[in-house]
This record gives sequence, structure tokens and C-alpha cells, in this order.
Amino acid sequence: MHMMRRKKQDYQKTIALERISILFEQAQLQCKEYPELSRRYMILATRMAERYKVHLTKDQKRKCCKKCHAYLVQGSNSRVRLQHGILVIRCLECNQLRRMKYK
Repeated sequence: MHMMRRKKQDYQKTIALERISILFEQAQLQCKEYPELSRRYMILATRMAERYKVHLTKDQKRKCCKKCHAYLVQGSNSRVRLQHGILVIRCLECNQLRRMKYK
């Protein structure tokens, strides 16, 4: 007998988005004193987005390193450069590059 998969309901997705935004806020507050706790919040937020099939906002994507899951703060642990219409963000903890169009 074939069982159908159920879609995540809308209220679950809205709760997930709220929790993700709270995790990003907490990561921002903790990134100076407790970078490992901040990293853990980022891992939880990205996992939650994957599980509930919700997209992170552009701003949230810019603040999270895909490789080491660090919360990126310009000048502190990331470097931001503009090159020929492309925004280049370098994580200074793992040297991962992220390129995004801005024009």
C-alpha cells in the first residue's frame, strides 16, 4: 500500500520562519563573546530552513557562511568587496568566498 507524503502546513512554515529570525538575532548578539554558540544557532537556523522548505532572506544568506556556519560580521570575521557588479564576501575563519550579483 502506497502512503502519500503530506505537505508541511502553512502554520508550521510561519513558525519556522519566526524561529529562524530569532536564531539569527541570537547569533548576532552572541557572535562577539561566544562565537561557537553563534555558530550553533546558525546551524540550527539553516537546518530548520531545509526541513520546513522555507527560504532564507537575502540578508540572512549574506550573514551566514555556507562552509563553517559562522555568523558573518563585516570587518570582524568577514571581508566584503565589490568587483565588476559582483559582491564578494570572504569568511575570514575558513576563507570561503561567496559571490552575489548586485546590479
